[in-house]
Order: sequence, then structure tokens, then C-alpha cells
Amino acid sequence: MADGLRFEGRRVTVEPGDTVASALYRADVRTFTRSLKYHRRRGLWCVTGDCPNCMVNVDGDPGVRACMTDARDGQVVVRESGWPSAERDLLHVTDRLHRFLPVGFYSKTFIRPRFVWGLAERAIRRATGVGHLPIGRPASARPARALHVDLLVVGGGVAGLAAAAEAAAAGSRVVLVEERRLGATAWDARVRERIQTLAAEARAAGAEILEHHTAVGLYEGPFVPVVGPAEVLHVEAGRVVAATGAVEAHAVFPGNDLPGVFLARGAALLSIRHGVAPGRRAVVVATTDEGRASAAALRSAGMEVLIHDGPVIAAEGNGRILAVTLGTPSGRERITCDTLVLSLGWAPRDALLRMGTDQEVAGAGDVAIPGCSLEEAEASGRRAANGHDEAPSDVPTVPVGDEGYVCLCEDVSLHDLQQAWDEGWRSSEILKRYTTATMGPCQGAVCGRLLAAFAGARADAVATAGARTTSRPPARPLVLEDLAAGVDEMIEQRTSLHDRHLGLGARMERSGSWSRPTTFDAIDEEIRAVRHRAGLMDVGTLGKFLVAGRDAAELLDRVFPIRVRDLEPGRSRYLVALDEAGYVIDDGLLAALDSGRFYLCTTSGRAPAMEAWLRDWIDRWRLHVHLLDQTAQLGAILVAGPKARAILGRLTGDDVSAEALPHMRHADITVADVPCRAVRVGFVGEVGYELHHDRSRGPALYDALLEAGQVEGAQPFGLGALDVLRLEKAHLYLGQDTLPDDHPAKLGLEWAVAMDKPDFVGKRALERMGALPLERTLVGLRIDGEPRRGVPLLVGGRVVGRVTSCARSEAARGTIALGWVRAVDGSFPTELIAGHAVATVVPTPFYDPEGARLRV
Repeated sequence: MADGLRFEGRRVTVEPGDTVASALYRADVRTFTRSLKYHRRRGLWCVTGDCPNCMVNVDGDPGVRACMTDARDGQVVVRESGWPSAERDLLHVTDRLHRFLPVGFYSKTFIRPRFVWGLAERAIRRATGVGHLPIGRPASARPARALHVDLLVVGGGVAGLAAAAEAAAAGSRVVLVEERRLGATAWDARVRERIQTLAAEARAAGAEILEHHTAVGLYEGPFVPVVGPAEVLHVEAGRVVAATGAVEAHAVFPGNDLPGVFLARGAALLSIRHGVAPGRRAVVVATTDEGRASAAALRSAGMEVLIHDGPVIAAEGNGRILAVTLGTPSGRERITCDTLVLSLGWAPRDALLRMGTDQEVAGAGDVAIPGCSLEEAEASGRRAANGHDEAPSDVPTVPVGDEGYVCLCEDVSLHDLQQAWDEGWRSSEILKRYTTATMGPCQGAVCGRLLAAFAGARADAVATAGARTTSRPPARPLVLEDLAAGVDEMIEQRTSLHDRHLGLGARMERSGSWSRPTTFDAIDEEIRAVRHRAGLMDVGTLGKFLVAGRDAAELLDRVFPIRVRDLEPGRSRYLVALDEAGYVIDDGLLAALDSGRFYLCTTSGRAPAMEAWLRDWIDRWRLHVHLLDQTAQLGAILVAGPKARAILGRLTGDDVSAEALPHMRHADITVADVPCRAVRVGFVGEVGYELHHDRSRGPALYDALLEAGQVEGAQPFGLGALDVLRLEKAHLYLGQDTLPDDHPAKLGLEWAVAMDKPDFVGKRALERMGALPLERTLVGLRIDGEPRRGVPLLVGGRVVGRVTSCARSEAARGTIALGWVRAVDGSFPTELIAGHAVATVVPTPFYDPEGARLRV
């Protein structure tokens, strides 16, 4: 005998094809959860995953929809709402305290005294919610995978499968995602048969069908995150077809949330697919073909069925429905029953469709033509696959009674909406925010149109007051673990020289998101090569931007604290980037090109942030600027050292002499038949040329430079050598030598800020901070011991700073460092203790302080 699932201390038999909901319903469970605020009993309602009524804890996971979850032997199922239990919930007393719990009562009740909210919040959190998070359970590593397709179809019904089959037959790469098994929510045998036929056609044409995969949002691209059982897919699609269907419309009347009130599709699914009769005596109120057909399904399960098409006045019952009052031509009629089945219209599941208003997304089937026939759904899907968008049909709103619950997720009644309206919240958007209607697990799929209709009927003067609220991701509920999918997966960026580095024996390490060589042989030998001969370094990781347009100079002059307007073509200038608080967020180089264009280089890894930051200012100031991120398009190789000019001279016919191309100048030259922008820089303290070139030509250029440098003994060097070389010149690393609240004066970079400019980002903050004494500064240190980065700096046993960069330097003849030092009694100490060594503050740079070697 099968073990079955475990439900609150008893065994529940699981039949083939059961969901957790159907297995529990067969076992006479009628209360599945308690409502959020008033703790009203809630039972099965839609049985298609569109409402909050069946959310239980399954195997320790809270908020699981029982109707969407396949039942299996050994499962442990618990209802978590209600105290001490869902069946006997003492918190149900709140249903008799409506006058004390009005809409927005949190804000009204706990605004004063303020400390009361801290106490009340704990009690409210315990009394509400859908369950308890599994605290202490180790987090699993949820993988993420990128998927590129021509067409993504969301929904595995007749329309979606027809679209997938049509597009795949035309040669498109197609993926279809369905959140359940194909046909799981179809009870009509003819529909299930057609689904099987179309699925076979789609697979034969090459479409990939992914069951138990849920599309949770639609973003620019179009980009669709899809949550599967074992991974999260990041789908980049050329086009999207939303064939997400429709749910039967929610009706509002007194007692509309009682257990025993069903949507017709849900009642038929229980009867036909699971062999479970929803009750003994059913009243079916239907205005749709599917709703009327469901009556036969209920009869086949042995139920007595009465069919009506008049309005529902009210449902009666205590704990479950006992009778219903209907409107008839002769007046009101009260009918005793234990089941009320409703099918009064359609509410298309159009959340994804509305997220993609301006994107390549088309609707097909019930989402565009609610209540369409089988043949119409298939034709609609095939049209959508061929690029013919289906204009969504108007959906009549179900009449709303005088009372009842509009939002089942958040316990928002019609009375609550009216009270909020009377208080001045007079549009659907602000009604949503004040009452929280549409903000629950269903995300407005059930109640969104009712909220809009309520506002629209009362807002004659404001056309948009009755508009539907904005559709935002997630369209379907998901767990935090899914949101974090792939967070532990590191994306490795590589330059065009990656394979060359490996071939030369480089030890590769991650630097941010980039894979970069740390060393090729011995760091000390690489340093000597740069100081005495020449070295080559791959600096293609630098952020690289082309800035053009009639307002390019204005943008850069207003954003950066350097002078830009007097920067002539062919000249370059070091810059720091400041935020509005005056803090340093990046540094780099700005080179002036012809025709008012500029070439901007920033630190490795900061290119995306720099682009977003600049675009923000372009939009905010409404400037005519073209900004092109060339980081991935261009490579860059640094040739540095006393012999660098001689190496270039063998490979170019252009003049690269000190007179033609001095320090901080740039020029377009050709090196080894590769067009390059040669930028004279000095980060390592020697004559240096950064050769910026088309990425695809990088390996050829690198090979030519290595071969030409053999005479001089040039060799490649990596980050290990660079760290010492730049430290000898006291050049800082952002993030390593800086803190988030560092302004230029703290870093000794006042010379890079033109305070006499009329304005730039951060200027006002710098003026305010300039009037204050410095409390901390970055200094150069000589240490009479071994280098130890991060060691505290002490004066008289008191920590006043720390070492941020440290190395033993052959050129500087000792251990050198950069470090933070705080003022002590108004002045900065010059003798400090670093671990077991003495650290002395000294002037910087440590090497070639006059910069003579840069200008040779």
C-alpha cells in the first residue's frame, strides 16, 4: 500500500495524477488557508494557480500553491495560517473587528506614539503572512543559464503550441515554456487531444518544449527570466508570443470568498481530471460556453446540478457555503447548496503582454481573444508566429454587487475601496498603494480589472483614474532563491590576448570580472625589464568611450572637474570623476579628438557604471551627445620602458619621437600594419605608449611587438609587477587605496580639480568640505620591515590608520607603502608603528619624483 503524503499528523492517499490540492480535497479538507487580515476560511477556488486560496507549506517550503504542485508519497504538507490551527483559528475574531481595522489602519493607528509601531509590528507579522521562512536551512546554489532564441512562446495551450509549431517549421529557433505539464489545466478531452497533437507537431519541427518552467517577467530586449525546476533561464528572444490564456472573472458579492465557491474550470478539473466531486449539490451560474459545459462534468462526478444565468445576490454559510441567493425575473430566489460554480466572463492573463507594450511581443489565444474556440485559438497562434499581432479584445467587466471581497490575496473588500475613495485616494494606482489591492500573490490577475472598474465608475473628471495599474515583474510568484540564481556564478571576461597569455605561461587570476595575467615568470624580473629595458602589458580591460555630438564638450566640462574646453585635439588630461557629494568614484584619461569628439578611458571594471552615469547626466540635462562604449570593441597594449620608443620605431613609419609625441599627447599611427591610437601615458613611471586598436587585430600586434622587442630584451609583465611599478610612482588604486567617502583633497589630488570653473558635478560639496579641516589623508610611507598590506598604523597604542598598498622596491631601495592616517590633536603624525615595524611618512613619488624619465 502506498505511503501517501503526510498532512498534519495523518496520512492522505495519493492517486495517480493528483495534485496536493486534489489529494487533500478527496480527504475532506475544505479549509486550505486563512485570509491575510481577517482570517476568513479560504478553500479551493480557481484550481489553476491564479488565486491565493490554496497556499500551504510543502516539505518545509512556505507559500506553495497546492493546486499547482504534484502530489507524491512521502510529502509533508502543513497549513501555516491560523492560530493555533487553520481549522480552529482564534484570530478569526478579527473578522468581527472591521471597524477597528479599517483600510490603512497601520498608518492611522501607530503614527503616535512612534514606539508603539515597534511593538505592534511583531504581533502583526506573527498574525499575517502565508507561512514561515525555513530559517537555518542551507541555501542551495541555484544555477542560471543564458538562452538565445528567435522566438519564445509563453504558454503551452493550443495557441502557444500552434505558434511554436508554425515558427519552428519556418526555420526559427523556438522555445516554449509552460508552468505545468502540457494540458494540466484542460479538462475537456477534445482540448487535451489537440494539445497532444500540436505538441508532437512542434517537437517534430524542432521546437523545444520546457514543462514546469514559468516566465516571471518581460524586460527590454526582450529579455524573459524563466524559472525551471533545476535552473533559471535568462532568455534573450528575437520575439515573444504570450499565449498565457485567461482565468474566469472574479465576481463580487457578499460571501464570494466562502469555501465551496468555485470557478467553473476549477470545479470541472476536480471532477474530470481527479475524479473528485466538489460537493453534493451545485448551483452553476454561467454566461460562458465553458461554464455551461462544466455542468455536465459535475453531473458525471455524481453531483446534483442546477443551472442559472441570473446575477448572484449573495452566498450564505458559516465556514462553507450553505445557500445562494440569485436574481431571477420573478425576484430573488434562495437555493440551498454546498457548491457554487461561477463562469461570468474572462480575465485574460495579460501581465506579460502589458509589460511588453513597446517591445516585440504578441498575444495569442485567450489572452488576446478571451473565450475563443479551439479553432480560433490555433489560428491565432499561427498568426502570432508569423508576426501578425492580435489586437486584444475588450473584456466586459463583471457586475459588482454592494459588498464582497475584491482582492482575495490582501483581504480588500468593496467597503475598503469605498472608504479609501472617500478619504481622497482617487485613482486605481493610488488605491492600490493605499489598500494593497492587487499587491498579493496573484499580482492583480484576479482583481486588477475590478479595481480599475471601481475607480473608473467614480472618476468622471479624470480619464486615467480608472486605468489598470501598471504591470510589473514578477508576473507569477517566485522564491528569493530564484531571484538570486547565478549569483555564485562568476562571468569571466577575457581580452583578445587571453590565449597568447596562456601560451606564454602566464598565471591567470581574476581582477574584477576580467581574467588577467598576474605574472609570466618572476615579478622582480618583470619589474627590472620595465625599469631598464621594456615591458608589454595587456590593458584592454580599460573602459573606453567615444563621446561625440554638439554638446560633447559641455557634458564633459560639466561632469568632470578638469578643464575640457581648452583641451586641444591631440592632447590628453588626467581626470577624476566625482559624485554629487564630491567623492571620488573613478579616474582615467580624457583625450581630445578632432571635430569636437573625445576619447575617454576609465578604470578596468567600471565601464558599465561610467556609461550609466554619463547617460544619466545626458538625459537629465537634455544634451545632444552620442556616447559609445568601445570597451569590448577595442584592445589596448602598453609598451613601457626606456627602450619602448626604439621598439615602436621598428614597426611604424610614423614619428613617435619625444618631440612629435610627447608625454600626455596622443596620435593615430600604424604599428605592424595595425591602425592604433597611441596615447603617451606614465602609470608605471617610464616612457609609455598605450596602443588602442581593433580587438580582432590584438594578437597580431602583440606578436609583432614581442618579436621586435627581442633585441632590447623586452618581456610581458602582469598585475604583480604593475602593482609595484605604480606604487613606486604613488599612483593609487581605486577601491584598494580609497574609501567611499574620499574627496580629492584626502587623496592628494587637489591639482586635478579646477575649482575656478563655474560648475561641475560635486563642486558645491567640495566647497563645503574645503572649509573643514582634513581628518584623514593618504600618505606615502617607508617601513623598516617586511611589507604587510592592511596592517593597522598606531601612534601611542592608538589605531590612527592602516596600510593600503605595500611592497619591497628595488628602485626605491626599501619597503614602501601608501596608507591612511588620521589627524591626532589637529596634526598628522609622521612616525607610526606598522605591526612590528616603524613606518615613516615621506614625500611621494618614491621613484623619479621630478618625472624626468617620463619625458625622455
